[in-house]
Parts: sequence; structure tokens; C-alpha cells
Amino acid sequence: MKVVINRCFGGFGLSDAAYEQLIAWGVPVRAYVEQTRNAETGLYEPQPLNDGEVIFDRELTPEGASDYNDIYWKFKAISDRYWDCWTRENRTHPLLVRLVEEMGSEAASGRHGELAVVEVPDGVEFTIEDYDGREHIAETHRTWE
Repeated sequence: MKVVINRCFGGFGLSDAAYEQLIAWGVPVRAYVEQTRNAETGLYEPQPLNDGEVIFDRELTPEGASDYNDIYWKFKAISDRYWDCWTRENRTHPLLVRLVEEMGSEAASGRHGELAVVEVPDGVEFTIEDYDGREHIAETHRTWE
């Protein structure tokens, strides 16, 4: 079975061109809807059209306050055009696999990702694990605490 994962720190995501190809194939992808801020708290208001995705409000930490947060400010001018849960929940879907294989990693990956197709033997139960967005596939096993 083929599975799409992200192989670099940052996070799983597709490029605009990849989303446009999925849309052409009939995959239900919506345009990302900008969130408004609450006038009293300064926090983003929930936007149901974004499928419950969590948007981190990095603007509460001013530029220059931390090197980690400054990554946000560096890329603030670049905005994602599409936002979806479908690709995150369907890593084995033939259209997603086909997309990455046909477009190649560089063209299919979002700005914080490096997508790859990994072959998992048939019949193996697996889970996608990640550390800071860098993913790997692990065979599902039992654990106790």
C-alpha cells in the first residue's frame, strides 16, 4: 500500500498547483477563509468553513521576541490559498498518491513540506507519527501505560 508522508520539519501540505489538480479530479477542496479577530481579545474568531483546523495566532508574540516565532513573520506575506482536511485524512487515497507521483515532491509540496510516497507492505496496520511535522510510518502495536 502506498502512503503519502512529509519528510521534513514543517508540516504536511500541498502546493496551490497540487490543490488545483485535486479540484480538477473532483476532490472536495475549499478555498481557505480568512478569520476575523475579536476586538476585545485580539484572538481569531472560529471559522467553520476551515473545517475546524486550528490557526495559531502568532501575532500575539511581536516580531523579534523569539527566533522560532520570527519564522511566522518571515512568511506572513505568503498566504495559503487552499485549506482542507481531506488530504490529511486520506494519505493512502489513490488520487493523493497519484498526485505526488505525477507532479513530483517539489511541485506537489506546500511551502513547509517535502512530500514522499512510501510503500507499506499489504496487511500491515500502521500509523503516521511525526515530530515537528517530519513524519514516518510506524507499524501499529500494543502499548500500555
